[in-house]
Amino acid sequence: MDRDPRGGQDRDQDDDWIFAIDDPHSLPTDRLPDRAAFDRYATPLLARRAASPALPPGENETVDLSSLDLEPDTSTGAIPMVGADDEDPAATEPEDSAEDDQLVAPLRSPGAVSYARSGTTPNAEHDEIPLNGLVLPDRFKELGVFDALRDVLALICLVAALTTTFTLADSQLLELGGKIGIGTGIAALVIVHLLRWVPEKAPLGAVRILRVAGLLPALLVAVTVIVADLVLSLPKLFASLPEGPPVGIGIGVSLLLLGAILGIEPRAHEGYLPKQRARRVSRTLLLGVAGGATLALLIALVMIVGRVFTTGWAFSLMTFANALVSALLLAIVLTSALRRERAWYVFSTAVVAALVIAALADNTLGLQFAAPLSFASGFVYLPFLVAAFGLMISRSFVRSMPVSFRRTDWLVYTVRAFEFSALMHAAAVVWHLLAAIAATAGQAPGGTVLHLIDAVVCACFVVVSLFGRTSLLSRPAVTARASGVVAALVLVVVGFLDVIVNSLAMAAGAGLVTGGVALFIGLGAALMLTVPAPVRDEFGAPDVTRMFADFRARDGGRVSLLERVPDVADETARRKIFPAA
Repeated sequence: MDRDPRGGQDRDQDDDWIFAIDDPHSLPTDRLPDRAAFDRYATPLLARRAASPALPPGENETVDLSSLDLEPDTSTGAIPMVGADDEDPAATEPEDSAEDDQLVAPLRSPGAVSYARSGTTPNAEHDEIPLNGLVLPDRFKELGVFDALRDVLALICLVAALTTTFTLADSQLLELGGKIGIGTGIAALVIVHLLRWVPEKAPLGAVRILRVAGLLPALLVAVTVIVADLVLSLPKLFASLPEGPPVGIGIGVSLLLLGAILGIEPRAHEGYLPKQRARRVSRTLLLGVAGGATLALLIALVMIVGRVFTTGWAFSLMTFANALVSALLLAIVLTSALRRERAWYVFSTAVVAALVIAALADNTLGLQFAAPLSFASGFVYLPFLVAAFGLMISRSFVRSMPVSFRRTDWLVYTVRAFEFSALMHAAAVVWHLLAAIAATAGQAPGGTVLHLIDAVVCACFVVVSLFGRTSLLSRPAVTARASGVVAALVLVVVGFLDVIVNSLAMAAGAGLVTGGVALFIGLGAALMLTVPAPVRDEFGAPDVTRMFADFRARDGGRVSLLERVPDVADETARRKIFPAA
């Protein structure tokens, strides 16, 4: 500094001084203090720490010294050491020993760590986060949150099966069987939890048997309705259906099937299968669902070919277009489960969960995918889709394939969202082109021009989805995140406008071919890119670069064969001289 606050005295003695010795409020920062000056100014701090009790971390560590008889020095402002013996010269006179050259560390409890003014805010681990909400009694600690949610979802599905369309047939036997299956399933779920948690010692063997026996009728009723529709539809595959399908599988049958699958498996507090056996059983059941879906698709294709000659080419063309989209969705879900690809598994499960939640309000929304299906009129896919969903979120399947939701995992799920959007909207382009052809014969909702415009819009959705995926996989971190958010917002805005236009023109709500998928995929991708907290660097600021580097190192896109070929350009360009003989 240009000016010496001490008037130029003793400058040669205190060349390293950075603190004031005459005025405690003056803090020049150009020189360091000598040992004597440091001791005079360290004494008040050590006195306060010695006089104050240990405070818990995070508390205010200021101490009221008004009750202590400490008179500061009028010249230096130093406060005498607390507990020092006035007659002991060692307490008042400095010594030139080596021990005095060591700085005294602040008095702090061994386990206390302070992050005040350090610029860092450490993230607490999951098991360190205190739960300030409802604390369950000790006897309920064995009840897992995942098991409780599955029981709640099973109960909701069984109740919703009573309020939605069950079948189109006027069959008192099927209606009565459905109500009996729903009633026994609900009663079994209630009694199982009463037996598990009300007695002091729960009869676990009886609980497991009651759970299976109570929900087995619901499962058998749902399967019976599907088989009855298949059997009664076989003679009418090639015939016109002026009065509708013989049975007609409503969304209530699918919800009943899902509720039975979710509720029939014993919970973790009731006993469970070993890991390897659970994986084998889950894979066998999923293969059975895939086999049933394949059989239903073959029957639908045979029906489509036969109806060309009996009902008309336009009907067969629209039925084929609907079957193409449904088969693609079902193939994505079943392939992700059977191949056990974790990112696709999580995302496809979330997609079907959204469909199930929407189907619970079918009577209010009147969604197209929740309309009654029949083997005699189309591809029956929804019961197989919800059955696969029930198996994928069952405990035996999840235990054998644990999933994670770390910050970098959300980037992987966002990539899967864009890939799913590209695949499904490519199928939607084909659907609109086929619908435009069928509209010339009056067998498709809307006109030819509207379907051609929608095909162009869906093609734009494919381009935007591929742009978002490529950005996340290859561009710099900050640019990639911004590009992904922009692509998601474009899907949201254009998808919402497409929903409005098609609702007015075709009287159809949000769906795959009417902008609904773009709307919800865009919302999901935007939230996944912005809501999960990014990795924090040492100064507490978001480190998006580190997050994307981890994402691309662990969960990047597929590596092509060309990228694995070594670069031999330098070696081939180097001039080699044949050795002399």
